[in-house]
Amino acid sequence: MRVGILGAGWWADQHAQALATLEGFAVTGVNSRSLDTAAAFVAQHGGRVHADARALLAAPDVDAVLITAPHEYHAPLALEALASGKPVLLEKPVATNSTETHAVLDAARNAGVPCLVGFTSHYFPGFSRAKQIIDSGELGRPLSGQSVFQKRWMEANRRDWHLDRKRGGGMLLTAGIHALDRLMWLMDRPVQAVSAAIGTHLHEQQADDLSSIFLRFQGGGAGMVGSFGYAQGGPINATTLLCEGGSLRITPDSLERGQNDGWTAVPLNLPDHLTLTALAQEWLELRDWAERGERPRVTPEFAGSVMDAVFAAEESARQEREISLTRT
Repeated sequence: MRVGILGAGWWADQHAQALATLEGFAVTGVNSRSLDTAAAFVAQHGGRVHADARALLAAPDVDAVLITAPHEYHAPLALEALASGKPVLLEKPVATNSTETHAVLDAARNAGVPCLVGFTSHYFPGFSRAKQIIDSGELGRPLSGQSVFQKRWMEANRRDWHLDRKRGGGMLLTAGIHALDRLMWLMDRPVQAVSAAIGTHLHEQQADDLSSIFLRFQGGGAGMVGSFGYAQGGPINATTLLCEGGSLRITPDSLERGQNDGWTAVPLNLPDHLTLTALAQEWLELRDWAERGERPRVTPEFAGSVMDAVFAAEESARQEREISLTRT
């Protein structure tokens, strides 16, 4: 699978490193708003620079497309890529609003073109093993969960567009969305209603840095999500679940089972590099989907439901009331 990349920033570099670990994959084309950035990327990872996205999409040596451009460009680039008929690995968020999100997902469905949305939590050992335990039924049904992504917001790869919600910035769409995604995935039922408080408290920017979200799930069950981009603090990237027959405490590289008033570590097979391995698994699933019709663990329908919950949370914060979800 020969891959063309739209957007040549830090996360594109992570994908290129992951692709280099796989047989039968190669980066063959790159486009970026900055031709100098694209040229430097090609010098490191191979391929050739394309002057614009359309040239890359039309290139005969590009079989699949990765979109890692800034969030505001996800929807227009995805629509062009899907129209080309080439499988797409689209980084989250799908788009910056509900209308564009469902336009992308509807276009993928109508065209019959694979579009895998990059929710990486599904591919980390801790979360994927927790999902296996839940699906086995050995702990019974999940009843309640808490999921937190807390990190330094102004880290080295922060860009101007990250600081403007109109351009798709903010902690929630950038990182907190992962905490929401994995809680919805592990609870394994649609979200019925969302209530949230979202604000900017620690940084001078036009985008959120702190979000607290409450979820009601259909058929019973509840969840709380924290998306916290601190100026001073300590990182947290963890999810806990209470099930009918026990508890789970989960991070990307650890898993504990809680029963009989204690916690027991669940053995995991950990790769040398968690992130690169997760990204590589995304590419293998995209290829299997394109070549054999095998659906990935992150389906477009599920990705759409996560985005619906994000936008409902933002609307809840604006209106200061709970928002019911009619589209799941």
